Amino acid sequence: MTNINKIQNKVRVIINIFFVLTMIIILQSCKSPDGPNDMQPGRRDYTWTADSIKVINNGLNLTRIWGISPTDVWAVGTGTSSFLSIWHYDGNRWGCDSIGRNNDPWAIIGFSSNEVWMGNTNSTIWKYDGSQWQVFGTYSDSGFDEIWIQGFDGTGSNNIYGIGSANQSYGSDYEGIIMHYDGSSWKISNKGPSQVGFNECGFDRVSGNLIIEGTNYDPNGWVEKVYAWNGKNLNELYSGSTYAPVSRIQNQAYVYMNKKLYKYGNGKLVLWKDMSNTDCASKIWCGRSEDDFFMRSSMGIGHYNGINFKTVYQIYGDTDINGGCIFPNDVFFILHNYQTGVNVFVHGKLN
Repeated sequence: MTNINKIQNKVRVIINIFFVLTMIIILQSCKSPDGPNDMQPGRRDYTWTADSIKVINNGLNLTRIWGISPTDVWAVGTGTSSFLSIWHYDGNRWGCDSIGRNNDPWAIIGFSSNEVWMGNTNSTIWKYDGSQWQVFGTYSDSGFDEIWIQGFDGTGSNNIYGIGSANQSYGSDYEGIIMHYDGSSWKISNKGPSQVGFNECGFDRVSGNLIIEGTNYDPNGWVEKVYAWNGKNLNELYSGSTYAPVSRIQNQAYVYMNKKLYKYGNGKLVLWKDMSNTDCASKIWCGRSEDDFFMRSSMGIGHYNGINFKTVYQIYGDTDINGGCIFPNDVFFILHNYQTGVNVFVHGKLN
């Protein structure tokens, strides 16, 4: 072999090695950072703090929490007086302005510090504009006396859903309702089955369907319902005695039933994760990804990190989780003790 041939062979080898290395780099760079196989296990190195609120003779029960950042978090709930129904966290402390309002809040959502929505059980929807809360509108459904807004979800300021029920004040009839905000006004988009009230929802951005949990009372007791609303049709996904709360992580809605988590796909609920070998006891309250979310455990606040499920904050007595919201380095929960009436704001901050 001549020296020229030897040099040519070496050049070919070098080119081949360079090509292989280049392809490896390209393939690695093409992997989506949001893909389930690329997620790192959720961290658990939190520092936890708790602020307790006990309101004498008010019966305050804070039920919903939402925030735009760890220094701008809202919590709402019901009681015998509306003076203490709205709470705000500014990064240092939780406070209440103690202003009496004709409201009875059960739902809250927002998309900026200047746009926060509150749904009530007295036919009103309120809006916070960055400086004050005001009634945005009062709504009605023919044949019923009141509209209750129980839950919100949506994709942005011009696409928000509110779910709940229309009720008779002095009768037994009621029906589920779906309201929609298009950026200018709220309107009733759909009426659910008679004698079914909607309680929770999660907008599944993967399918474009609103997943709704509701309940119906028949002579044999409460019947749990789960529906998918595609903007035109309301399709029943589940009906039975098992509690089936709905939640959302990023773009996906989830349904919890008997230690199993389901996703919506192809017009039905599909089993995603069987948690039967854990001590989880309720729905997903909030999460950053499928490898980093929080649920109720038998001992308190539980966390799934993609590998296992573990209690990260203990809860004692007749105390339960009423709500949760999450940020890149912070997580907030509302706890309520049904025996003492104490509400507790729990804040976890990653170290």
